[in-house]
Amino acid sequence: MANLRLWQCLTVLLLLTSIGLLIGVIILAVDKQENDKSSKANSYQQQQTSCTDDEKSVPEPPGDDKSNKVFSKLTAKEYGKVTTYLLAQVDLHLTETSKATLISNYIYTIESHLSKKSDILGYLDEGQAMPSREAMVTIYMGAENPPVVKEYIVKPVDNPTSHELYQSPIRSSSISWNTRYMDAVETSHIAPLIDDVTKRVDFILKESYNYTFHNCGNQCLMGVWPLPMAQSAGERRNWLAAFRKESPLTEGYHLHQMPFFIEFASSGNDPTKFKITKVIYNNKLFPDVDSLIQKYKNDNSFREKVPMPLGGSRYGSPERRNGGAFDPSSELPPPEQYQPNGRRFTVTGNKVTYLGWSFNIRVPRTSGVQVLNVKFHGKRIAYEVSAQDIAALYGGLPPTGIFMQFFDTSWQLGVQLFPLIKGVDCPRNAIYLDNLFYDSTSSTTVHRKDVVCVFELNTGTPLRRHFSSDFMGPDPTKYHFSFSMPDTVLVVRFMNTVINYDYVFDYIFHQNGVIDTKVSPTGYLFMSPLYNKDPWTNKYGTSINPRLLMQAPIHHHLFSFKFDIDVMGTRNRFETLDITPKSHDHPYVPGVKYTMNTFERKLKSTEMDALVQYDFNKPKYYVMYNNRKTHRNGYKHGYRIAAQGFSKLLLPEDSAPANATHWARNQVVITKYSDFEQTSASKFRQFDVHDPAESFKRFYDNNENIVDEDLVAWVSVGLQHIPSAEDVPVTTTPGKTLTVSIQPYNYFDEDPSFISRDGVVVRRNGNDLSAKVTSYFTKKKQCMTKNTKVDIQL
Repeated sequence: MANLRLWQCLTVLLLLTSIGLLIGVIILAVDKQENDKSSKANSYQQQQTSCTDDEKSVPEPPGDDKSNKVFSKLTAKEYGKVTTYLLAQVDLHLTETSKATLISNYIYTIESHLSKKSDILGYLDEGQAMPSREAMVTIYMGAENPPVVKEYIVKPVDNPTSHELYQSPIRSSSISWNTRYMDAVETSHIAPLIDDVTKRVDFILKESYNYTFHNCGNQCLMGVWPLPMAQSAGERRNWLAAFRKESPLTEGYHLHQMPFFIEFASSGNDPTKFKITKVIYNNKLFPDVDSLIQKYKNDNSFREKVPMPLGGSRYGSPERRNGGAFDPSSELPPPEQYQPNGRRFTVTGNKVTYLGWSFNIRVPRTSGVQVLNVKFHGKRIAYEVSAQDIAALYGGLPPTGIFMQFFDTSWQLGVQLFPLIKGVDCPRNAIYLDNLFYDSTSSTTVHRKDVVCVFELNTGTPLRRHFSSDFMGPDPTKYHFSFSMPDTVLVVRFMNTVINYDYVFDYIFHQNGVIDTKVSPTGYLFMSPLYNKDPWTNKYGTSINPRLLMQAPIHHHLFSFKFDIDVMGTRNRFETLDITPKSHDHPYVPGVKYTMNTFERKLKSTEMDALVQYDFNKPKYYVMYNNRKTHRNGYKHGYRIAAQGFSKLLLPEDSAPANATHWARNQVVITKYSDFEQTSASKFRQFDVHDPAESFKRFYDNNENIVDEDLVAWVSVGLQHIPSAEDVPVTTTPGKTLTVSIQPYNYFDEDPSFISRDGVVVRRNGNDLSAKVTSYFTKKKQCMTKNTKVDIQL
């Protein structure tokens, strides 16, 4: 009977269990349906709320912002109006560029020119009238006797009514005709001379390189000029170098330079006096082409062939190589960054705003990209931050080694900006800016797209963090709190490509008030003839391919930056904090001394007194401050200049390359602001190395007072480069990045980044192991970036 009752109970229990399971299955099925519906609804909602970065950006500032107007670039219509106005001025006797000869007066360049700083600040800060927008026009005055180069200020650009000869007190003389940059008018007279020489030596080039200049199919040589280095001031001599032209057989023509050069002289404005002066073949110098031909025919030992390099058509190619230890094991693409709630910055016209920062972007023609009117939480930090000049000084034996010196602003950095590859050069969610500039050959404007990008970046490094452990307690794993904040920054990026080298420039704005300017060189090596085939005794370069009779020479990269810092106004001082060790008698141990570092403030009174040639034995802080504005702790509000990459210019001061890069003689130069000292760059520098009309040394030679004045800091950095095999096909950026920063120094009461929402604080919940995490964001992620392709618009 007991067994029967037991079975009855078990049966009832089993029945109840089955019913419960059935109900559970029904509930799960219903839940699944509801979840499926919810999932579909969420998916639909995601599609509906999926947004472009533009739709989720923070609100844009008004489009009529004052700074947008005063710093705006010239429009195509304004370029046209300036041209039309000047051609109508009888006192200039201008000829249209398309019809010009060397004995004509014609326009070479037109570029935007900023009004006086005091007038612009009066307009921005004090409600004064907006100053006229101006253009700087460079005119080649070939009709004058002697011919000369002149510059004029034309204004206003929207309806020109005046032109005034630009006369700068820092120029030692007028701009010499022979220092002008080469243009199509001049080269049209040089090309026939080159053509005649290359036709006469066609058989030599064919036998030596299997490439020629004429009737060459896919095996053509191309000439690259100018490579100028006049023997004395006033000369105009240039070298043409021969390269194997880009084709299915050769890519990366910079690596395919041949040991064949032609020197031509083109002084003055009489093309009948232009002539070929020297020829180099097989590292031998000849006074004329006839001497070369005679030597080649009579001396078989003199001949030397240059075959295709090891690697064939792949040598120098940008295409991916197959195989190798570094080949990815899968086809997974690299990570990307996205902003699920949209951009936190805006770009309206030329004005950028970002988390307390605001500034305007301007692209000059000659020097690097500028950021102007830089403010942080409404206070102007700098009137201008910009890259100024680039130089690459090469080593090598004569004759070619002595003329491989490049001063890149002669090629005009604003023109050497090319489209960025979206999603690679810059993140996909970047905003891209275009450039518009005057083309002297066609007398029209060139619109080049996507040459500057602006984006927010999580650097992957904390801006600040700390783990407050119970360090002295019995359990060091216990902590009071932990906090961290990502160093999320805004980046303005542009890349100058000057012949073979690409220079990646970044202006970086941190949330603690720091501005970094960075540059990283990459691109192709420049070659020179190989004089010593023994790699262990060659002192001038590296043979990067044993079948080429060329080497990659040692060279020195140098960069100039400008920081027009305005600390609480334009009346500032400059001081150094000199760090030195000091010995003391030990107060507690008689007869024993101890040594520690100390620092001493040294106010610099004049421009010459403030010159800095960096010495590792004498470290210093470089601080610009406002003596009239006192910090609550008693210090003066200031900004510090710091650099990673100071580099000494080793060449003697009287050498031509050093004379042309006088801005690199000192690593820091402080000058009193002058409207005539806008840039350390010069578009005449490449042809004006011996006695430059525009010498940076004149910025401080007058040794002006710099106490309580409007001050500008000029900072130079650089790196020496001895190429290696890994620099082929192109050099890479890691280990080559140079940085100049301006950092708040007692400018704020405390770290200004603590107002940011980006920080996270973690605290213990009493004595248990749980934690309370404080984040200052309430919005959820709403959208993802589109799956767009790599895009470049040429």
